[in-house]
Amino acid sequence: METFHSAVIAAMLQAMSIDKWALLINAVALDVIIATAIAGVIQLRHLRAQNTLNAELAILKDGGDPHFREWREDVAGELQTKLKDLAFLAEYDVPNVDRSKHPELYACDWFEQIGSYLKYGLLEPDVLLDVTGTSINRLWNQLAPAVERMHLTRGDSLYENFEHWAARGRLWAKAHPGGAYPKNVPRMRELPKDLMLKFVPGRLDEPSAI
Repeated sequence: METFHSAVIAAMLQAMSIDKWALLINAVALDVIIATAIAGVIQLRHLRAQNTLNAELAILKDGGDPHFREWREDVAGELQTKLKDLAFLAEYDVPNVDRSKHPELYACDWFEQIGSYLKYGLLEPDVLLDVTGTSINRLWNQLAPAVERMHLTRGDSLYENFEHWAARGRLWAKAHPGGAYPKNVPRMRELPKDLMLKFVPGRLDEPSAI
């Protein structure tokens, strides 16, 4: 009988030991899963930051392209006069607008593409809107008569991402009426005198105090 009891106790202890090991293994596995998830989130943040930087650099590069500058100059200048002509506006009513006469649509295409990146979270909104909020609003105002005319025949989905970008720009500007200068960094005029530096012509490597 004593041998039987000893065997039962040993079996119970063994079962308890197995349960403890199972709990320990589960706890370790959970820690590994959590650590992996945290590492994945950190990696995704780094990748998103890198993607945002690459996209911003690409936007700046495109903005300096001669063709793009030419389109913007045309949009801000000659196009504004043409948009007052009803016959010119009627040219937007056909399904395939003649782009040799309407190069401004190439600019709309570009704004549409960047706007889609913003809409689907491929760009960091604060970064993009801080840099482009003012200019995208100005460009939307300049191109809105053409876009709205095309909406009459093709619906509001046409250039909706361009519109989305401009709308986000206005919302961002409203939320940051004084700009987005960091509150914990003093303005240049607020710096102590010993930090107010100027560069002497011919000696740019040696700043002197004002």
